[in-house]
Amino acid sequence: MCPMQPLAQLDREAWRFINSVSVITVCVDGVVNAMSAEWCAPVSLKPPLIGVFVGEERFTRPLIERAATFGVSLLAEDQAWIGRACGRYSGRAVNKIEAFRIPIEPAHYIEAPLIAGAAAQFECRVVDRRAYGSHLLVVGEPLRAVGNPAKRAIAYSRGRFYALGTEIPVDESVLEAQLLEGERR
Repeated sequence: MCPMQPLAQLDREAWRFINSVSVITVCVDGVVNAMSAEWCAPVSLKPPLIGVFVGEERFTRPLIERAATFGVSLLAEDQAWIGRACGRYSGRAVNKIEAFRIPIEPAHYIEAPLIAGAAAQFECRVVDRRAYGSHLLVVGEPLRAVGNPAKRAIAYSRGRFYALGTEIPVDESVLEAQLLEGERR
């Protein structure tokens, strides 16, 4: 086994996190944009809240700074190409939804569309925005959350998309035995 090495600097290669693949949609003054967001996750269960980080150089940044609502579509196994298109190309240069013929559907409570056929969709009302270094954290309260149990969400790490595979079982009896052993010490 290769020993761990100290990181000389934190660069993209150093980030070995595995993330879901979300596309954030926003509409401001008739301008609609779809952006892949590697850093999108629940931040609270009670109340339910979703957080998304948007980099300062992204076309979506000034839009979401002004938006009252936004959409989150958790992409399914057959939609990795949407994640790539929305992450690789800027809305400054191309209308990604039109240019790549990304399937969308109207939302119920927000102006921005959602990605059709996604594993899950969230329509969010912005409740907070806060800058952290190069990124803006936008926290949204889901006004509507739906999922398709027939679709499986995909993961992303270090520039590649992955299907979620086999569950790794955890032997709970081993944990209990270790806990008992620790208590006896």
